[in-house]
Amino acid sequence: MDYIIDLQGYVCPDGKFLPKEIAVVSLLLHSSSNWIISPPDDYLNYSTEVRKCIELYSQKVHGIQWPEGSVCADKLYAHLKNILLSANNIYIFVDSSSKKTFLEILLGRKVVNLCKFLCPAASILCREFDFKTTCLEHMLKSEIRLSREFQCALNNCRLYKRWVLQVTRNHIRPRNEIDSNTVYAALRDHLRRNNPDGELELSSEDEGEPEELFGINAEDLNPPERARFYNDRPAAA
Repeated sequence: MDYIIDLQGYVCPDGKFLPKEIAVVSLLLHSSSNWIISPPDDYLNYSTEVRKCIELYSQKVHGIQWPEGSVCADKLYAHLKNILLSANNIYIFVDSSSKKTFLEILLGRKVVNLCKFLCPAASILCREFDFKTTCLEHMLKSEIRLSREFQCALNNCRLYKRWVLQVTRNHIRPRNEIDSNTVYAALRDHLRRNNPDGELELSSEDEGEPEELFGINAEDLNPPERARFYNDRPAAA
């Protein structure tokens, strides 16, 4: 089983990624889920620089405000590790390393970056396929603010899925079954055919655990849960 994952959140000045929305779509089945994560820490406990990043991404990118969300991050992470345990390949589209690093540390395994296979960005695919579907959260936001198109993780996953399946169908013979192996082979063939230099730009899989590869402690990505919202501070002793 293959899956496509998209993460929306905040990239901090130090490169650390704080997830806010996570979507998972099955590549070969009609199954999908998405979650909006509740704040892992009190907003005021972050530095001024981090708070600026939170406001920027909330206003300009995904439209989800810091207090929004009802899913506990720790429980969601454990759930994701469980449902993706038997996955053959997990695909993600990222043009920077912070999201990919976060996901690989979280899952304890490598994920495949569709950007390396020349997959277009979601904004381009949306126009190419004339296709847009969002989660309920982003549907309601778009009705309130029609002038802005926010990034929806669920919509992005479905666009990437459509592109991957299109590439795969162009690669295989008619009536051939699409499976995990044919998908990956089709992506490699697409890269080979469309790379101007005619060379594959895929690096070999690194050995070792993700924490060793990136020098990051997984606990640093999940700060201890304190107050949920701005005004929800612990009572004084």
